[in-house]
Amino acid sequence: MASEPEKLLGAVTSHYAAARGFLSRLSAFVAKVTFKIPKGGSPGETIDELGKRWALDEEERLTLHILVRSKPGLAFFDEKIQSINRAAFHRSAFVLNAATQLLFVDIGAQLYISAPQLKVALVATNVLLVAVAHFEIKSLLKALIAGPNALPPKRRFWGFFSNPEYNKAVKKHSRHYARSAWKEKSLYRPAYFLDAATIFLGAQFILAPERIIFPFGFIIGKTTGLLTTLIMMFDVWRGVRAGEDARIAREREVAVYRDLDV
Repeated sequence: MASEPEKLLGAVTSHYAAARGFLSRLSAFVAKVTFKIPKGGSPGETIDELGKRWALDEEERLTLHILVRSKPGLAFFDEKIQSINRAAFHRSAFVLNAATQLLFVDIGAQLYISAPQLKVALVATNVLLVAVAHFEIKSLLKALIAGPNALPPKRRFWGFFSNPEYNKAVKKHSRHYARSAWKEKSLYRPAYFLDAATIFLGAQFILAPERIIFPFGFIIGKTTGLLTTLIMMFDVWRGVRAGEDARIAREREVAVYRDLDV
């Protein structure tokens, strides 16, 4: 028969293995949901990480490997990966905010009025932003696989005449940065601040803690308060970051316009 210390050690080891397995599964689930692409030690490793989260056929993998061989292609690749990760982060953040608005925010109850339409509107707004970020990810992935479009020559007929197609191509290249700046400044940034404000004003568990038997009501109330405070701080931080991301996107748009043939 096993002694008491051996039984205790076996139980601890078993619980540790179970906890470690749970954390591993949770980490894998979070990585899959957020779609974050870890930056590998080499471009090839990053492409492999991309392939784990997006079904790439052999032709697409080969296209990306050829792309990263050149310095401009590598810069294009890194920029798109950063944009994909940023959009994936927005998608995950608004999923979190939608769940928070559904479960932990009730402005009507705080004001002693019935306003279910307000809750529905806040949840629906966050779900809509989840969809916007999701389709942005798909668009960025397609643009990454398509690769950078080469600009046509600036001038035609041995340099005597300007080529109008060149400026059209430059302006088309700038549209992505303009859309990105608009989304960050006019969609994501106000939404984060709105979520933070409504969480601050109306944070309350869907079931009032005072209706739950002590001490569970007390524990749930404190836990809910801590959770909503952390989410509110997160939203404020993301709102500030969205403004900074909009500024960077606008600077990249201006940099593209410097290439115009005027």
